[in-house]
Amino acid sequence: MATAPPRTSGLPHLSVEDVWRGALPEGTELVAGSAGVQREAVWCSSLKARAPAFEPLRGGELVLVDTSLLTLVDPRLTLVRLLDALAAQGVAGLGLSGVATSEARQRADALGLPLLVLPPGHVVEEVADRVLRFMVERRSELHERAQDLHRQLSELAFAGRGLAAVLRRLTELIEAPVVLEHGGTIEYVAAGRDRTLPEAIRQAIAAERPDLEAQLREVPLSAFDPPVTARPLPGGTSRLVAPILVQGTIAGFLSILGQDGELSELHRLAVGRAASACAIELVRTHAARDARDELEEEVLDVLAGGRPGSMAAATERARRKGVDLNSPYVVYAAGSAAPGQAAAIRGAWDRSLASRRLAALVRERGSVVIALVALGRRAADPSGLAHDLQRAAQGGSAAEIAVGHGRVRQSPADVSAAVREAEQALSLGRRLFGAGAVVPFRNLGLYRLLAGLEPSAPLREYHDEMLSELTRRDRGGVLLLTLRAYLACNGSPTDAAERLHLHRNTVLYRLGRIEEIAGLDLRDPEVRLSLHLALKIEDVLTTGSAAIPAERAATPEAPGGKARP
Repeated sequence: MATAPPRTSGLPHLSVEDVWRGALPEGTELVAGSAGVQREAVWCSSLKARAPAFEPLRGGELVLVDTSLLTLVDPRLTLVRLLDALAAQGVAGLGLSGVATSEARQRADALGLPLLVLPPGHVVEEVADRVLRFMVERRSELHERAQDLHRQLSELAFAGRGLAAVLRRLTELIEAPVVLEHGGTIEYVAAGRDRTLPEAIRQAIAAERPDLEAQLREVPLSAFDPPVTARPLPGGTSRLVAPILVQGTIAGFLSILGQDGELSELHRLAVGRAASACAIELVRTHAARDARDELEEEVLDVLAGGRPGSMAAATERARRKGVDLNSPYVVYAAGSAAPGQAAAIRGAWDRSLASRRLAALVRERGSVVIALVALGRRAADPSGLAHDLQRAAQGGSAAEIAVGHGRVRQSPADVSAAVREAEQALSLGRRLFGAGAVVPFRNLGLYRLLAGLEPSAPLREYHDEMLSELTRRDRGGVLLLTLRAYLACNGSPTDAAERLHLHRNTVLYRLGRIEEIAGLDLRDPEVRLSLHLALKIEDVLTTGSAAIPAERAATPEAPGGKARP
């Protein structure tokens, strides 16, 4: 069943039906277009016999027309043509003093435009004045009641009385049951009524949540004035639901339940104001919990440390922060060669992740920033998000930012490994591919194994045994450069010459010198493998952030997102 989009306006809403029953003369009949009777009526306008026939229409008006004036305005104007023109202007409905022809009724039904007929003897201009007074007074009354409700609920929240007290007062004020969805649970509060939520309704509310969250991603969100959506429920009931927003993320939903047609505009305003009060209570509760957490180790540090005795508590604290470690997550690490960038990177990441409504744990660890990002139900691309985070961290800074990230994980026990992967991808990426590289851990290939052995005396001994003499006698590094190109081209002197932009004979001469100095036969595949491994060990052992030469045959992502040759 289709549902209306959430309303984001903070102005009290008046429907055509509200105006019909509250302001139009007794005996006014709805003769057609009943499908649009809940359209919002924002103003009232009437047809005049002199030009201009209408004041400028902006949409949402209830238009009142004396049918005897139609031919005076335009001899060709019929009621059907007027309905088409008004519908195109987005009016809320049409009230007539006169007869509604059968053709006009059929057209109003087809357009879903409410067509009302006033009882005889009423002057259109006088009715329009009464409707306008009703609209102003009704909006003022609703606004005052909503503000009083918000004040009472907010006072309870600020006093720390808890969500239960807020919800109980809400049910007393509106005399309707409410449902709170928060922290994976559904709580039902019904003052003076049966406190058991029917299972069919509970299941329908739970099933709707993913669709509701997806719908709200396209809507501007405000914690003080959250959007309100009308949703049907089984058994001839419906609900008005508003998100509870905490620090830019949806922490839960609050609903008011009622029979179809029972929920009024006051209920709509009440659920929005009550959701705002619930947000205040949750912010206060979270602040108290965060203050307690400050006295302990940082959640991410505990998880990364992998100490079994503290993992359960840290996992629960992460869940309170919106991060479910039993659902997919990725760890990112970022850093810059320029000093003092960590705080700026963290701030940029906090803002970027909040704007995407991605729950995360973000932590500075010296000059490096670590972020554990919960992917949730989204099929997020970890590498794509890495580039987005790099751009966010870069901002207008001249300092280059490198980003590394681990593989997608889905267990609290994997956090420690995920953090090591991200830090290793960042460290090796900056060392091998430059200060602005974005490097997934899975793309590091053999470097992952070698980095895991560092620092290791056998690793350096192997490197020195294979390359120390060649390095000592290589003036200008041309022999090592040629060796890298030769090995990267699978032992083809021709391809190596093309890569180095040299004559083939020059490459053959250099390869001969390498064999002479090292005492090795490059035609032997075991020798080539040993030298290739020694060069990769050199990459791992080398300090600094100089970019890897083009001849190195690895494929982590460059800053632009493409694999390097």
